[in-house]
Amino acid sequence: MSDTVMAKPNNELSTQDTFKPYLCEGNGIISHTDGVSTLNTLKYFGTSITIDVYNSKPEQADPALCHALNVVQEYHYLASNYSTYPHVENIKSINNSPASIHKIDPKLTALIAAGLDWYNKSDGYFNIALSPVIDLWRKHRSECKGEIKENGLCTKPEMAELQNAAKLVNVKDIYLNQADNTIRLKTGMSIDLGGIAKGWMAEKVYEQLKAEGLTSFMINAGGNIRHYGLHPDGREFNTAIEDPLCKKYDYQLPKCSEFDGQYHEVVHGTDLTIVSSGNYLRYYRVNEKEYHHLIDPKTLQPKPEGVSTSVVLDGQQIFADVISTTLFLMPLEQALEFSDNADYLEAVWYLDDKGNKISTASFDKYRLQPRN
Repeated sequence: MSDTVMAKPNNELSTQDTFKPYLCEGNGIISHTDGVSTLNTLKYFGTSITIDVYNSKPEQADPALCHALNVVQEYHYLASNYSTYPHVENIKSINNSPASIHKIDPKLTALIAAGLDWYNKSDGYFNIALSPVIDLWRKHRSECKGEIKENGLCTKPEMAELQNAAKLVNVKDIYLNQADNTIRLKTGMSIDLGGIAKGWMAEKVYEQLKAEGLTSFMINAGGNIRHYGLHPDGREFNTAIEDPLCKKYDYQLPKCSEFDGQYHEVVHGTDLTIVSSGNYLRYYRVNEKEYHHLIDPKTLQPKPEGVSTSVVLDGQQIFADVISTTLFLMPLEQALEFSDNADYLEAVWYLDDKGNKISTASFDKYRLQPRN
């Protein structure tokens, strides 16, 4: 039995064309099916976000899901480097006038401060100031389409271009005053929170849902999985990690026709976050060589080896995106050492097109063992 509340077709603008950023109606769909209350939205963070609430009646779940959507909206507006919004000074506002002093929301201050902190924790593999280099790669990737791609005219940035852009990626040139909630950048700089904002948002949604008194739920923010409590069947949640090659080749590989071939790991537990980073979705080809969207700050180019890294976190979940990206970009030996020194995470690396893998020493505690 399904009861669905359809959103109105209008977006965040009222009939008076006044911007109303925190409307739920029209920006998401809440539905109820077999005792599960679900929010779906496609309007934020450039991805699909789904929240499933279990063991709660609609009169409790509906307002909680609306409040959760408000959290999604808030961090979308703050972290966006694509659009400005009339009610907030955000990343795009900062990038539009980097040398000016910007007064920002304390929530954005905390997000930027965490990004800066992880520059050192990640040995420089996570850098929110890498935006000028990323933008060069993004420009070439976006131009590689249509007739250009068919004629083999796709290009990649010249090293001289990349090195010139790299003059503007020093995090020490980000002047963040956490006491006053102000920020200023060196002229010509820009910042990008794409590697931290979605995981941060998911954890803030988690905190909001818990504050509403919900005892069992799962958040799927474009593949960022965050769950809490027990499954309605009374067991721990099971999460299947998609085989990246099936995703890359649109499930056309022979192994992808069966469930066991579509997923290369199934993990179980309570109160976990599961996130993957890899080169199998956003990439393009130049002279038959693939270039993906995760750029190594050390080389200014996409990392040439590795397919994906998946992390399972039972602590520090707010940094899920940061950690998965960092462990993908790091050399494998260094990534394993980082993981061994962090008691809140386990990880598995999908190494190549042959499906070879390696995992941290205690990853098995999360693996769902097949039944005899």
